[in-house]
Amino acid sequence: MTKEKEKIDISEIRMLVHQHAETGFVHTTYDDESLRFHLLMNGDMRAVNESEKKLNASIQGTLSSDPVRNMRYLFIINTGLATRYMIESGLSQETVFSISDVYIQKADTASTVKQIRELNREVWTVFVQTVRDYKKREQHSGPIYRCLEYIDSHFNEKLTLEDLGNLTGLNPCYLSEIFRKEMNVTFGTYLMNLRIATAKALLTRTTYSFSKIAYSLGFCSQSHFCASFRKLTGFTPREYRREFYNANITAV
Repeated sequence: MTKEKEKIDISEIRMLVHQHAETGFVHTTYDDESLRFHLLMNGDMRAVNESEKKLNASIQGTLSSDPVRNMRYLFIINTGLATRYMIESGLSQETVFSISDVYIQKADTASTVKQIRELNREVWTVFVQTVRDYKKREQHSGPIYRCLEYIDSHFNEKLTLEDLGNLTGLNPCYLSEIFRKEMNVTFGTYLMNLRIATAKALLTRTTYSFSKIAYSLGFCSQSHFCASFRKLTGFTPREYRREFYNANITAV
């Protein structure tokens, strides 16, 4: 019978506290943490530089004797805290978790400290841009804000102004007018741009067939998808995948 593993004794924690006292090591302060997340939630790019400081073992502590594993742990903590702050501030849970999941998965396969540091800079840049986009939405009227939130979750389905009219209680024609006025594009153009942006990600991050991408994004046919994609990007889906497949993730 295998002996049950003993729990960590309080003496181990006391020894670490003593070691930190002897070496003068102090973890990053709560005020420092608050500054970083204050910058993030204000859409301030200085948050990116602040986040990089938090990857230094000299202020965050050593979680593993292996440098790459230690950096990976610090990255996950850094990303996880940012995720919680953003969700608690009202940003879309699915959007924020999806960003976090993508980057943590990439960090899990990274083989060098440098790669993980670069991923940290990328994910925080994406987080800041996401906050900026969210703040722009807050400036819209209630009906348009609800429309944007709904479109985010249903852009891969058949979606019409009538659907949004039912959602907001507004006449579709009137809703079309205020949508164009506030967004500077028509509802149809906004929806198409969102679908094509998602198609770009699927073409460069997956091996999905063109037909699968087309139907998963609400296009009536593969030919309609290909024609729309080429019109907006100047590439056919095949050309775009060949040119940009597995390119580094960057904030737009």
